[in-house]
Amino acid sequence: MSKDSIIKEMIAVLFVLALLTGFIRSGSYGKIEQLFLYLSQNEDTIDKEGAISVDTIENEFSSSIWNHKQLIDLNGSMARRLNMQGFYSDMGMYITDDKYIVSASAYTTTDYEYEQMAAFNEFLRENGVHLLYVNEPTKYTDDSLFRDNFGVETFSNRNADVFLDRIRDADINAIDLRDNIEEENINVSDLFYRTDHHWTTRAGLWASRIIAEGLNDYCGYHIDTSVYDDENYDFVNWSECWLGEQGRKVAETYVGLDDYTEIKPNFPTSYIFKSKDGNYEGTFDNFINEEVYNTENDVYENGSWHYSYRQLGCINNNVEHGKVLILGDSFDQVTEPFLSLSVHEIDSLILRKYDDSFSLRNFILENGYDTVIVCYVQFMVGAHDDPSSANYRMFTFEY
Repeated sequence: MSKDSIIKEMIAVLFVLALLTGFIRSGSYGKIEQLFLYLSQNEDTIDKEGAISVDTIENEFSSSIWNHKQLIDLNGSMARRLNMQGFYSDMGMYITDDKYIVSASAYTTTDYEYEQMAAFNEFLRENGVHLLYVNEPTKYTDDSLFRDNFGVETFSNRNADVFLDRIRDADINAIDLRDNIEEENINVSDLFYRTDHHWTTRAGLWASRIIAEGLNDYCGYHIDTSVYDDENYDFVNWSECWLGEQGRKVAETYVGLDDYTEIKPNFPTSYIFKSKDGNYEGTFDNFINEEVYNTENDVYENGSWHYSYRQLGCINNNVEHGKVLILGDSFDQVTEPFLSLSVHEIDSLILRKYDDSFSLRNFILENGYDTVIVCYVQFMVGAHDDPSSANYRMFTFEY
C-alpha cells in the first residue's frame, strides 16, 4: 500500500471517529425520536403549524452535534487533502484547482421564459413603458469548464445564449454582460467571490455603469456615466475577512476566506427613502449596514457581507429624471444602490417573494414607472422547470 493511500485511510478513520464522538457527546442520537415522529405524521397534520419537517430534523441535528464547526473544518481539510473537487456535488457545488466554487445548470428549452418576456414586453409597450433585460453572468462564461475539470455538463451559458437570441428576435432590448467581459478583457472570476455565488461590490459598480449606458441607448435617458468612474468613490478593503454562503458548507479549511471591498461615493448624496413606516431622508450611507463588517466574529456565524448592501426604494434628490422598477435578484444588492445615483427614483421587486395574489402589472401602472429593468443572473433561466426551486416564479410576469 502506498504512503498516500495510508494517509487517505487514516484521515477517513479519524473523521469517522470524530463524528461518532460528537454524535454521542452531544446527545444527537435523541433526534432519532423526531425522525420517527415525522414518519408517523399523516397528510392531515404534516402541513400544519408545529409539524416536524425533514429540514427541521436536519438543522437541529447538525447544529447540536458536539464541535460541529470543527467537524465541518475537518471534513473540508480531508476533502482538500484528497483533492475531492466533486465532494460537494450533491449540494450543487464543485471546487476548481484554485479553490473557486462553481455550480452547474441543467438544460432548458427557455420556452416559458421566452413566452413570459414576449407577453410582458407587449404589455409594457402598450402602456408606454420601456423594457430592458440585463443578463448577469455566472462564475464562468464557457460551459466547457465543467466538462474539462469535472467530467460533467452544465448548460448555463448555452441556455443564456438561446434565451437572449430569442428575446432579441422578439425586439426586446437586452444587455449581455458577458459581451462586456469579453470586450474589456476581464477575467470573469475576478468579478466574483471564491466562496460565494454572488458578484463583488466592484462588479456591482461596473455593471451599474453598463446598465446606465443601456438606459441611454434603449430607454431615452441622458445619464452622464462618468458618475461611475473610480475616482468618484472611496474604497475600503479587507483581506481574508469573510466566508460566503457556499464556503460555509464547504469549509474554510478547503477554500479559505474571501476579501471584501466597501465602496461609497465621495461626492454629496441626498435621498428620500421609502418605508412602510414612513419616508425618511438620508444619504448613500443608508444603503450599507456596516455592522456586518466585524472581523472578530466567527466566520460561520457572521452575517453575509454581500448583504451589507441593501435594496431600498428611494428618490434621489440630486437627479431630476427617471423612474425605474428593477425586477431583480440578490445580485442587485450591489447594483441598485449604485444605479440609484443616476436616476431620480428607483424601486425593486424580487418576484420569488410574491404569489398569484400580487398583480405585477397593476403595480407598474399604479406607480407610473417609465422603465422596467429585468436584471437576472443567468441561472434563473430554467428555474421554472423545477416547481420546488426557490426561483420558480422569477419569470412569471403575467399577473
